[in-house]
Amino acid sequence: MKKMLVVLFCFITTGVLAQSTYFFDKKGKKTVMRDDTVEIIVIDERLSYAEDGKDWEKYIRFKDLDYAVIGPMLFKSFKLISPKGKPKKETAYFVMAESEDRKLLCYTYQVVGKYSSTSHYNIYFVDNNNQILDYIEFNTSNIYIGARAKITPFMNKHFAGCEALLERFNEFEDNDDKHLNVLGFFDKPYLLKCN
Repeated sequence: MKKMLVVLFCFITTGVLAQSTYFFDKKGKKTVMRDDTVEIIVIDERLSYAEDGKDWEKYIRFKDLDYAVIGPMLFKSFKLISPKGKPKKETAYFVMAESEDRKLLCYTYQVVGKYSSTSHYNIYFVDNNNQILDYIEFNTSNIYIGARAKITPFMNKHFAGCEALLERFNEFEDNDDKHLNVLGFFDKPYLLKCN
């Protein structure tokens, strides 16, 4: 059986008002989505949803999306520029932190195979011109023991003044033998504004 990409983030948020889940397309049109229908489909690079008050499913491709607000999360389209100056393919990322001059982006998904699944983590620290300052890309199929050791220096380097972000990051203690608890931070990509 071929491996299949499955959405890691299915959003069913109880207690969130419908107005808190919406998106703007690149033409500036706002669409309000039903909270219980939002699904990010990685393999097709699209966001699936039903409009507020409707039952049928629609979708918008990542390349046509400006940004989506899904409860406490911001999912936005970016065309990142590699450290060597080459533009990467445009896709959407969760914006986890935003300061005056930089952002923390993540793109997390899961590949499900016949006997196991693998989580993939793509974490980017970018400036306001979408230039990648630092990044980490890895998956859990390899024995990746140094996740915290790799991520923590970048967090301290780029968001040292953002106490709320570092405090939330540090809630994911380093108490497992493979040091992977830190990945739980990226599994809940809530937006945090840093002043």
